[in-house]
Amino acid sequence: MGECHYQSGNYEAMIVAETCRQFLEDCGVDPERMSLEWASAAEAPRFVELITGYVSKIKDKGPLGQADGEEERQRLVRHLEAGVKAAQARKPRTALGNLSKRLHKEGDFSKEAISEGVKSKILPALRSQRILEEIKMLISAEPMSIEDLCNEARAEKEEVEKHLASLEKKGSVKEQDGKWSLA
Repeated sequence: MGECHYQSGNYEAMIVAETCRQFLEDCGVDPERMSLEWASAAEAPRFVELITGYVSKIKDKGPLGQADGEEERQRLVRHLEAGVKAAQARKPRTALGNLSKRLHKEGDFSKEAISEGVKSKILPALRSQRILEEIKMLISAEPMSIEDLCNEARAEKEEVEKHLASLEKKGSVKEQDGKWSLA
């Protein structure tokens, strides 16, 4: 570690990879579908071994939505599409930058420190933004109840209510007969 000629690139990659793993799990995707391994340009046989092993592991899991514990594919794709939008938002990106700065300052890039930092700082921001994006996607297709939004977005009632209240205050959504739609 620390041999990246960009000085801290491999440490940054560890934070991003752990964020991806935790976020995939939050979306209902087997986090083992994400892997980060190290190999230098001088380690061609190791590189081949790593890629071959990863491809074999993914083939064993089958297509997205078919691994143990994964939701059906269509829902996973929607979660991930909302996740892509969420990852572009300011709050999750700021949380990632702040965690990276903190870990650099402390000099602790252990798996435990990274995992805990992602869990407590980045994932909540990313999850909240994903749920917001998914709510907007869902109610743009059809009016939905809070319960249905919770189920479809893999969210708690309080999370959905918070976002709906904010969107309603902005005039972006409205409620009619217990169902929410775009205003």
